[in-house]
Amino acid sequence: MPRPPGDGPPAAPVVVGADGSECGLRAVRWAAEDAARRGAPLRVVHATPHLGHRGVAGSPAAGLPRARGATAQAYTAAVHTAPSVPVSTEVVPGDPVAALLRAAEEAQLVVLGITTTGAADELVLASVAQRVAARSPRPVVVVPRSRPGGTGSRPDVAVLGLGEREDDEPVAVFAADAALRSRTPLLVLHARPDDGGAWAADSPRWAERWPGLQVTHAPVPSPTGGRVLAAACPTPLLVMTAGHGGLLHRPLDGLHRWLLRHCTSPMAFVPPVHRRTGTEPREEIVALG
Repeated sequence: MPRPPGDGPPAAPVVVGADGSECGLRAVRWAAEDAARRGAPLRVVHATPHLGHRGVAGSPAAGLPRARGATAQAYTAAVHTAPSVPVSTEVVPGDPVAALLRAAEEAQLVVLGITTTGAADELVLASVAQRVAARSPRPVVVVPRSRPGGTGSRPDVAVLGLGEREDDEPVAVFAADAALRSRTPLLVLHARPDDGGAWAADSPRWAERWPGLQVTHAPVPSPTGGRVLAAACPTPLLVMTAGHGGLLHRPLDGLHRWLLRHCTSPMAFVPPVHRRTGTEPREEIVALG
């Protein structure tokens, strides 16, 4: 729930990447609404590698006016979406991935837009979102381009069992807290066939920790991208571990890349436990189709 005014230290910001596109503005609006629910400020970041370069005549690079225009657009969209949320904007020179990862260090959440189409060139279009989600120390929400229709009364969805058992807890906590803030039911999909862990369907921990949360459970045996989408979407938010991308210099695990290309709902990637501890769990292989 939102933090009462004056109660403890200031909340860490929600960071959103702004690139001036309509999809980027959709991410800004989503981030502003979420910041309002969290009682957090919103920090809009636009990064471009062209800032600081000068032309032959010594004039500032043409990228600066475009960057300022993108942040101004984002500021306007955020203020109109959530007038009570404090909004700041920042234009950062350099690589967008590096800039967003630096911003993530002081944030509680990073939000990015993605123009996914399912086409073969998607790996190029999604590179920033993939690389940030694979390395961020904070959860990353990726908001796809607008699609017709809505989610109605559909629940938020959490997918457990895609990583190590220890990765299930941060996914469960993020999803449950998000569902409570938005007053949405939560559907928990269990991808691990022998899910007898702490967050299993019959675990009392759900009611103990979130007594006001409406939770249902369903198995997703042999999880593929298609099966996860069929069981989960459309949804206001699909939550899962960010996987172990980076073991083989990959931006994300195969299942996550497939979902980024095809999912039409916002997706939250929660950092696995090993990303904070520095240990590397074994690699797991999950089918795609």
